[in-house]
Amino acid sequence: MQQYEEAIKKFSEAVKQAPENVQIWCSWGVALVELQQFEEAVEKFQKALKVEPDLVPALYGCGIALLALGRKEEAHEKFKKAKEIAPDSEKDSS
Repeated sequence: MQQYEEAIKKFSEAVKQAPENVQIWCSWGVALVELQQFEEAVEKFQKALKVEPDLVPALYGCGIALLALGRKEEAHEKFKKAKEIAPDSEKDSS
């Protein structure tokens, strides 16, 4: 877990230099999911999606965080959109 906490500190600094970098926002969201900080993870994935609305990893990550928060309908919408963009993805939302 400490590795994720350290990564979060680095993401926080990196995003100041490149606020439009969707990979930083998405990676930050993944680290937060690993730490079970789902509400904050959703926020980070949403930042990535604001810049790049069709970013499949951010859609899936956001869906996973939303599901963990019990927000099933919102999660389903994220998974559905990701599946429409990348129909061959092996991820399954069911």
